[in-house]
Amino acid sequence: MRTVLGAIIISVLLPCGAPAQSRIEHQLRSALASLPHSDVHAGVCIIDIGSGKTIFAENADTPLTPASTMKLFAMVTALTELGPDFAFETILATDGTNLIVIGDGDPAFGDEKIHRRLGESITADFERWAGVLLESGVGSIPGDLIIDESIFDDQWAHPSWEEGDLDNWYAAPVGALNFNDNCVDVTVRPDQTRDAPALITIQPETTLVKIVNKCRSSGTGTPVIHHPHDTFEYIVSGRCAKHWPFASVSFPDPGLLFADSLWTALAKKSVAVRGTIRRKRLRLADGTVPPMLTILGRRTTALSDVLLRIGKNSQNLFAECLLKRTAYAWAKRRGLANPQGSWPLGSRAVLALVERCGINTQGLVIADGSGLSRDNTCSARQMASLLAWMHARGEGRLLHDSLSTSGVDGSLRKRLTNLPGRVHAKTGTMKGVSALSGYVDADTGRRYAFAIIFNGYRGPSTPYKRIQDDICRVLSGTQNGHAGG
Repeated sequence: MRTVLGAIIISVLLPCGAPAQSRIEHQLRSALASLPHSDVHAGVCIIDIGSGKTIFAENADTPLTPASTMKLFAMVTALTELGPDFAFETILATDGTNLIVIGDGDPAFGDEKIHRRLGESITADFERWAGVLLESGVGSIPGDLIIDESIFDDQWAHPSWEEGDLDNWYAAPVGALNFNDNCVDVTVRPDQTRDAPALITIQPETTLVKIVNKCRSSGTGTPVIHHPHDTFEYIVSGRCAKHWPFASVSFPDPGLLFADSLWTALAKKSVAVRGTIRRKRLRLADGTVPPMLTILGRRTTALSDVLLRIGKNSQNLFAECLLKRTAYAWAKRRGLANPQGSWPLGSRAVLALVERCGINTQGLVIADGSGLSRDNTCSARQMASLLAWMHARGEGRLLHDSLSTSGVDGSLRKRLTNLPGRVHAKTGTMKGVSALSGYVDADTGRRYAFAIIFNGYRGPSTPYKRIQDDICRVLSGTQNGHAGG
């Protein structure tokens, strides 16, 4: 259904004759009437959480592409299925000969933002594990380094992700063992001698990455990096006249990157693994660790930390790991044979929750957890209704606080600066798509759950973000919709 400029028809579910409500309706109508293109698909739904009533709806039941606001479905389902006290747990163990790591899908292992906040390097947990081994008198592992990734399936990249995205950090492969966001960070700086090969460093330290250095020092131009898809080769070319960090580039095998980075970190601490790296399932059918293994260490990440990276930084890998880990728990609880975290099971888990909430699932398609897939569709009513339902639950506070805060942090840090702390929401942007969904606190003390989705526009997203912000200002009680922010 198309939104037509000058003749926009908005369905408003309000009692008649209420001056304040009429004023809100008029202001919301005015905000939507400023759409710059007549063929833009717009979906809006606003729910008064206190009364549970939908106070405003425009194309609210039209399935649209939600971009990163799709993450809200994964976040709510995880909080409900796993519980707010859940923590990812990666286990270091030994069978007396081999060193063993059993993955749990933790996306935060070696995540630079989290480790920087803690004031430590991305290899800090590996170094702690080395310390445990050395304190136990183990300076050499006679056997292999075995990794168990069986809690997830082996589909690391979603089949509907666009091929052109796959080498970018935001489309990094999804594994049961993850390190450094499953990316390689390459930095170039010039040598003192003109035209000499540029100096290149990589993070994490690993023997896997093959750097092909065609970049020369000094001169005009900029360095360029090319990663042939599904290879371990990274080709650096061009000219380098100054320190130049590239954006993170994905690495095609997350478990192998984890294992080799651990191997390298142990060696630096004088712990040698004599064998090779190999994959093997050791988890028992019920998901427990075999009793013959000796557990040396457990590395945990709280669900709250993962939710913060998803809600405030829109980290796609974190959302995908969360969806798959939720899928594993959902399948295990329902007695499915050989449960593994997967995108299809994640979709089933989300749809089951939405149905449980009493929300019509017609047109709702859960392709992935991050919103990167353009196969995802949902309506504004489904999104706003889910947010309203979650707010009434005990876990609702954790979801609310995980979202970006207007004028304060995350992707809303520079938006709605005249309403600091009054809007908590998830943004979503991709070509032709702009979305904002979350909560607005009004001057009256009311709280609204809202979803605003625009699809099919041409050009920049700025005009659509402005309309989203204007709607939030109207709901907050700010009369001049264009003031501030």
